[in-house]
Parts: sequence; C-alpha cells; structure tokens
Amino acid sequence: MAAAGSAAAGRPKLGEEKLIIQKALAAAYYPAKIIGAIVELLLNFFALNGGLLGIIWNIIRFKLVIPRREAANFRTMIGMIDGRTELKPAPAASVGDMRQLQVLDVVVSGEVADLESGGYVTAGTPLVLRQYLILEITVMAAKIAYENAAFVKNVVNNVWKFNFVGFYNGWNKFLKEDTTQAFVFTDRAKDASVVVVAFRGTEPFNMQDWSTDVNLSWLGMGAMGHVHAGFLKALGLQEEDGKDTNRAFPKDAPNGAAPIGKHIAYYKLREVIRDQLKAHPQARLVITGHSLGGALAAVFPALLALHGETEILGRLGTVQTYGQPRVGDATFVSFFRAEVEKATAFYRVVYRYDVVPRVPFDAPPVAEFTHGGSCVYYDGWYDGKVLPGDAPNPNYFDPRYLLSMYGNALGDLLKGAFLWTRAGKDYREGPVSLLYRASGLLVPGLASHSPRDYVNAVRLGRIAPKSLL
Repeated sequence: MAAAGSAAAGRPKLGEEKLIIQKALAAAYYPAKIIGAIVELLLNFFALNGGLLGIIWNIIRFKLVIPRREAANFRTMIGMIDGRTELKPAPAASVGDMRQLQVLDVVVSGEVADLESGGYVTAGTPLVLRQYLILEITVMAAKIAYENAAFVKNVVNNVWKFNFVGFYNGWNKFLKEDTTQAFVFTDRAKDASVVVVAFRGTEPFNMQDWSTDVNLSWLGMGAMGHVHAGFLKALGLQEEDGKDTNRAFPKDAPNGAAPIGKHIAYYKLREVIRDQLKAHPQARLVITGHSLGGALAAVFPALLALHGETEILGRLGTVQTYGQPRVGDATFVSFFRAEVEKATAFYRVVYRYDVVPRVPFDAPPVAEFTHGGSCVYYDGWYDGKVLPGDAPNPNYFDPRYLLSMYGNALGDLLKGAFLWTRAGKDYREGPVSLLYRASGLLVPGLASHSPRDYVNAVRLGRIAPKSLL
C-alpha cells in the first residue's frame, strides 16, 4: 500500500499534466508554424508538378508551378492527408440504417445541376433525384473548411454543384488577429432546402489551436452556464466579465469592436444566416465543424439562444460535430438541451480514441467540462452506435485504456494501407496519410483525430439499430 501511495504521489496530477502540456505547446508555437508552412509548401510543390520527375520536366519546359497559398489548387496538410472532395450519394441500405441520423434529405434537382452528366440543365428538366445523408454533407464540409477560400468555393460550386455563399474570417479581440474561419453554402441558388455553416477546426501545425482545446479556463455566461473562454473569444467575446453577460457578449456588436474591414465571427455569420433563411423560406439551418470547429458549432447556437434569436433557432435543422472538444459545464449542457435541442438534433461523432473529444477534462474538482448531445461513437470504421453519454476513456489519460489505444493505432495503420483493396480506390491512402497514421503509435489518439477517419466512418460505418432507439 505504501509503495502504491508513493507511486501515486510521484505522478503529476491532472491539472499539472494539463499545465505541462500547455507550456510545451506555447514553446512550440513558432517552430511548428514555420515547419508547417515549409512542409505544406513542399508537399504542394511536388503535387502540383507531378512529383520529382515532373519537376525536372517542368524546369526543362519553363513551366514549373510555384504553389500559392491562396490558390484554389493549394491544399493544407489536412487536404494532403485526405484529398477527397466529392460527395458520395447515400446507398439505399445506408439511408435505411441511418434514417434517424439523417434528419434532412437533400435532393439536388432540375434548375441547378444534373449529377448524372455533371453539367447544368435548363429549368424544369426532369432529373433522377439524388440523396445525400446529412452526415455526408457535414463531414465533408467540416473537412474542406481547413482549406482556403478559393479552394472551398471551387469545391462547393464545381464539384458538389451547390451554391457557395461566402467564406468568412473572424476577428479575435484578445489575440488581435483573424483566428476564426467559416463558410456558408446552400444546396441550391434558388429555393434551397438547407443553409449550411461549417467552422474550421484545429489546424495540425497551429499550437495555439491545440492549446485552446486543452485549456481549462471558462467564463460564466449567466443562464448559459460556464463556457470555455477560448471558444467564446473565437466567436467574438468582448470582455472577460463573468458577472455581466451583456457586457461580455452583447447581443449586437459594439461600435469599433473590430478594425475597419474586419468582422467578428458570431455577428457576421448571424447576419449572413438571417439573410439566407429569408431568401430561402423552406430551408433549414445546418451547423457543423471538426475539432475546434465542432466546438464553435456547438457554442454558436447557444449564443443565438442566449440572445433570443428565436427565428433563426426555429429554422435550425441539426448540429453535427466531429471530434469536438468539451465546451461547457453541466449547466451549459442543460441550457443547450432546453433552448437549442428542443428544436433540433445535436450529434457528436467520435472516432475511436480521438484525443480531442476527451479534452478539456471532465474531472471534478480540477475541471468540470462535460459533453452534451448524442454521441455517435465509431469503434473502428464499420461499427457505430449512439451513446447517451460520453465515449469510452472520457479523460484520455486512464492507464486502463493504454494498451487498447496503441492497438487501435496499429490497427488503423494496417487497415489504412490495405482498405482500398476491399472498399475501392477512394480509400487508397498515400504516404502522407500513412505517415500521419504512424504518429498514433507515438501519441495514441492523435491519428484518430484525422477528418479522413471521420469520412471513412460515415461512409463505411453502420449504426447498430438498437442504439438508435
């Protein structure tokens, strides 16, 4: 007993572990940013020129392609890990199995695009209607949100044949820079059935994003409960005032809240959404995001409820997040359930031992963050179930799961290398993706956070029927 007590005393406590992690992330911010920029530039340089032989040939022909970060053909590390951009229509069996998760049927029809031919058709031309699971649309939107505005616009308009509305940067008063990105699109230019908002998530080389995910600080927001301070700041928090909610996050943006030409994410997106819902009277609102983007997707409608935006909330169809960290306390969860979920469905998709949904910790009294909504948990790409509470190993550091976490990481690496032989060419992974998977052998749960696994899970997974009841 004494030996056990001595060992326990020698281990860092939960709060100490988190502080160590935050200090390490802060120290790595600039090195990671520089390394990330170089890595992405080199990967795009090789990809755009067709590899080493292509580079040599293009030099000879004076046609060497130099990547431009703002160009429509430039991909971030997320895009290099998973370059898929096409939407996959829902098989009949999948629609039946996941009907309760579908929430909305999106049908692309006549006056917009003919998905069979890939071209446009005149108004009134009859088409074979195509259905997409909302999960398919949201997971792909959450994935491409990591890319630049030109890339996103090209995919939405020319690959999906949907209607791109806009790409928006949000000003963070506390960091004095644009830290929040989101885009908006509809399924049709006229009489749309959905208006989708997708928030960008945690960027792989942005240590500031990772530090925000693991940060334990929160702020009292009155009836809304305590909410993660970093996520509030990303959306437009004005003052760190835990007693006066109107002062902390006023209903309308104060004059001069952002520099000229800049926008505050919450207020700008609310304005865009209001205009789109007015332009499309039958449309429902869908909000999504991966990682940090998932957190913003959860906090955003809660702020709408706090500010009494009943017209927008009345049109909210679903909130679907992927690899979302915890955003608030039990009071926030109750507020969200009473004010937001009464009009919609909220699904949090979690893949295996993804580290991000397990932070910040739910470990009173050190931290009292907790998850809300229904957890759609995939234990691998094929087996899924809807859980009323949290995913297994809710706080990540539980040593009882260590062996299983490493085993899952190895299994995903092997499966990723050979999955295409069974599932088809869309599931063939390149060296960048496999190298990223290998990182899971060093930091269990890191590789499971990849949007690629969430796309695979949505497309290949089956939800246990009993878990939907």
